[in-house]
Amino acid sequence: HAMGDQAIQTVIDVTKDLDPWLDEMPSVRIEHASLMSDEMFAEIAHSKMKYALVTQPIFFFAEDESYRHYLNAEQFKLAYRVKTMLNSKAMLGLSSDAPCTPWAEPDSPFYSIYAAVTRKAANGDIVNTDEAITVPQAVLGYTRDGAKIGGFDDNGTLEAGKAADFVILNKDIFTIPHDKLQTVRVKETWMAGEKVFEN
Repeated sequence: HAMGDQAIQTVIDVTKDLDPWLDEMPSVRIEHASLMSDEMFAEIAHSKMKYALVTQPIFFFAEDESYRHYLNAEQFKLAYRVKTMLNSKAMLGLSSDAPCTPWAEPDSPFYSIYAAVTRKAANGDIVNTDEAITVPQAVLGYTRDGAKIGGFDDNGTLEAGKAADFVILNKDIFTIPHDKLQTVRVKETWMAGEKVFEN
């Protein structure tokens, strides 16, 4: 768990020259990865270690005022660089980090998807628009890539032979306007092919 740039740099310094000890998933997972510089991404790209970066766009969505208050302009540009993470040599996963986020629905992934796609905070502030990703990329961060980072090989995608864990949403997340993404809700949850929840 590392949020600040010095903490993240320490993780990279300690691990970059080590041989990965896991084959099917990244050996080092940096949780939060809130402030990352170009130099850090370059070090990851040229390291022996295999990294995952799991970040929470809902943090800047819900806490924008504190980031604006406590970070200077240069530091703020390093905040939650989701697109750069996606295009880096590390794997990207998205998370809500519930229940830590001070938001009415801290466990909803749809606020993080909204924030990752629009880069807009709850107060309307725009946070580094060049770090926006697409809806499909954000969904994969919560599903396929999140499962792979966590070492789960029987879910994350719908494929023959996998567990048939999936949700049915109340709206088509791929076609609704981006400014409505945070209003998406789970209508049904299925696990191992059996419905376990209906809203």
